[in-house]
Amino acid sequence: MIQLEVIKGFYKKERALQATYPLRILVIKKAQGFLHMNSGDYELLDGRIFFIPEEGLVRLEGEVEFAYWLTFSSVLYAEFLLQHLDPLAKNLFLALSYKDLDENGSKKTYSLIEQLRREIETKRDVPFLSQYLSLFLGYTANLDGYLTALSLDELQQVLRFRAILEQFYKKERAIQFYADGMGISPRKLNIFLDKVLGKSLSVLIKDRIMREAEELLLHTDHSVDEIAKILGFEQTSNFNSSFRRYKGMSATQFSHLG
Repeated sequence: MIQLEVIKGFYKKERALQATYPLRILVIKKAQGFLHMNSGDYELLDGRIFFIPEEGLVRLEGEVEFAYWLTFSSVLYAEFLLQHLDPLAKNLFLALSYKDLDENGSKKTYSLIEQLRREIETKRDVPFLSQYLSLFLGYTANLDGYLTALSLDELQQVLRFRAILEQFYKKERAIQFYADGMGISPRKLNIFLDKVLGKSLSVLIKDRIMREAEELLLHTDHSVDEIAKILGFEQTSNFNSSFRRYKGMSATQFSHLG
């Protein structure tokens, strides 16, 4: 579902880069030359990140001293789209685009992608990798403005919290549980969430549950009763009340939108 490799060497235009999965990112650390696609020729610059559409061969020409070639499946990409509903996110891979990072942004990006490589090597599960990829794309594409102001350590903390939340949001509600997972006190976790994400733990859990409810209502055959149980509600009526407050309509009405 995801593959990340370091590429180095001299490349000729006649040879296309091989991609295991359809969605592709090229992160240039140090290189000289060009990236060629049907849409045009693009210079390889240090700190430049290419977001490459599914269609079209990628051909490099020149010397690549160090770059990362990341390919991944639409299954992992889906979490990013769920967290980023704006058109810029949806259009990120429709046509070739790129971002040029400053020195500080480049250092964070290289550190994040090296950590991602280690997580892949340790065979992390899909939910964790999807969270990591979502954060990485949000940061590098500058779609999550608040992330750019964070230190590398804070970025790693955001990732760790997202991973824990993704694994346990259906059954764990206590601040102490998530604080233990983060290795900090409940008070420090509350301060961190307020500063970095601008929301309390209870709101973040509710948002994640309702987002999952939307997916289950639109894309599965589960009944409302079944979905309520899946999401940890003891009573379907409690789920219905929460969903109506969240979306302004009943779960049954929402399911018919699909």
